[in-house]
Amino acid sequence: MTVGEGEYVTIVGPNGAGKSTAMKSVLGLTTYMDGSIALNGEDIAGTDTNTVVSKGVSYVPQSDNLFSTMTVRENLLMGAYSLEEVPEDRLREVLDRFPILEERQMQRAGTMSGGQQQMIAMGCALMVDPDVLLLDEPSAGLAPDLVVDMFDKIDEINDAGTAILMVEQNAKEALRRCDRGYVLVNGENAYEGPGTELLNDQEVRERFLGG
Repeated sequence: MTVGEGEYVTIVGPNGAGKSTAMKSVLGLTTYMDGSIALNGEDIAGTDTNTVVSKGVSYVPQSDNLFSTMTVRENLLMGAYSLEEVPEDRLREVLDRFPILEERQMQRAGTMSGGQQQMIAMGCALMVDPDVLLLDEPSAGLAPDLVVDMFDKIDEINDAGTAILMVEQNAKEALRRCDRGYVLVNGENAYEGPGTELLNDQEVRERFLGG
């Protein structure tokens, strides 16, 4: 799998195919077995997570991705814990991207709606101004009317120059929006290509997208 500079790439496939495992491997969150993982030409396979983050990669897990008893602002500041100092302009940029978070800065994160909590988690990941943002099932658990808003936010982040690698259960919407996609089956790439091309591939649609 490859993700080019500023590119938007989606991984889809059946449950148990290895989608989240592939993503966690980039972050050093799984046991390294074989192969290579390169970031800007440097092999980072087996590198500890803190170092990977310092090299420009951020990750938003599907669940347990914020501190529920802390305020919105405290969560965002925790997202920048690896920095010696939190740039005020970076915090300002994140709050501008998610206006609801600015309005609710002093509210405990755990009292926010599911969609708002996902925005907090994404905001935390953006606090270090990553080159690559890894998103694991960002629309999971969201009400249908919030899913489109979440994808719109992801589009905005990508349009601003951040490369996206996303695992997503809403395969049709993800492929419609991304530059390229991979269909992962039993740990291997069964199909790959431009998102819209995969979306319109009859075999892919019948086997993995519900027709």
